[in-house]
Amino acid sequence: MKRMMLLCVNVAYLALLVFATFMPSSASSRDQWFWPVIAFVPVGVLLLLMLGRRRWWAAFAFSLLMAVWIEAAQSVWMPTGYAKLSDVAWSCIGAIAGIALAAMLTAPRSPLMRTHESHRVIAQAGHREIPQD
Repeated sequence: MKRMMLLCVNVAYLALLVFATFMPSSASSRDQWFWPVIAFVPVGVLLLLMLGRRRWWAAFAFSLLMAVWIEAAQSVWMPTGYAKLSDVAWSCIGAIAGIALAAMLTAPRSPLMRTHESHRVIAQAGHREIPQD
């Protein structure tokens, strides 16, 4: 159930991302390098959550494939100047940042995801319980 929900969120975000790439914009906004980075951080996070930490390389490969597909589609269907190879590189940097962020947050011994283990309890005579560390 959890994977299916992640898949639906991932597909919805990627569809929104593709839709946003085909919206005409001014030349000044297309020259800003940080938009592909910001757009692909969630892609890296969602793909790593969906595929798991052990398949981080697959999350990166899918991110790269998506960035290349978007730029190729822009070069075919948009006016000249929309598709840039540098956008693929910036998108990959954003995906790597998202993958690294998700990997840190989902690490088993991460201080951010610390689990509270129950203390070992030793029962004593008189029905008292003393927690032991």
